[in-house]
Amino acid sequence: MAQNNFKVLTKEVEQANYNLRDLKFYKTSPYNESLAYFIDENNLLVQPNVPAAEHSLILSISDFDSNKFPLLPENDTPYYRYKELMNKEGFTKENMLKILDEVNFNYQKETFYTDAEKFVKTLSLDDKMKFFIPALYFIGEDLHKLCPNAEWQFHTLHYFQPFSDAGLYYEKRQFSFYDLNVLLEEKLLKDKKITFKNIYKRVEKYYLKEKPNWNYTIELVPRSKD
Repeated sequence: MAQNNFKVLTKEVEQANYNLRDLKFYKTSPYNESLAYFIDENNLLVQPNVPAAEHSLILSISDFDSNKFPLLPENDTPYYRYKELMNKEGFTKENMLKILDEVNFNYQKETFYTDAEKFVKTLSLDDKMKFFIPALYFIGEDLHKLCPNAEWQFHTLHYFQPFSDAGLYYEKRQFSFYDLNVLLEEKLLKDKKITFKNIYKRVEKYYLKEKPNWNYTIELVPRSKD
């Protein structure tokens, strides 16, 4: 929710100007779990409940209580933009194809990797953020074939504007395919020079390296020699 009366602080500025031990705690936001501390009778120092967050806020008490939090750049992710799809009901092939239609990409399963490689070179950052979600889905589904027992899981991130991300996870072996998410972010949002096919191969390699360990057991008690 947009509002005008706020100030954004870096961690360095916050630490240089405020000591939490000297501030009275106000409360935790039920909207995004941010933590608020009084700096005067009308304003609060507000910290997001996300360790990786880069900024905190100075926000009025009324805006805090009304959930009028700004959308900061680190909060404006592909997951946030498509937050209505970040659940088992929304994260589907049908919805991914709708997004690809929005950016005029014709999905063909057999040539997806090479088609996508050429296509993203023509996209603006805004459209790359749109393309990110279906790329995650379709490459993830290819990895899913290696590990059919894995499932898409959705975890809430409590930025000032909260959202859930999507990740492929094999719960029985506590194995995460989240490297896929990281590599796609680096390619599409940070212009790292890596192909979609190589992203797949890198995550596949990590999975195939770990898989043999799941069936390896150590005999802690020697067998009796009868």
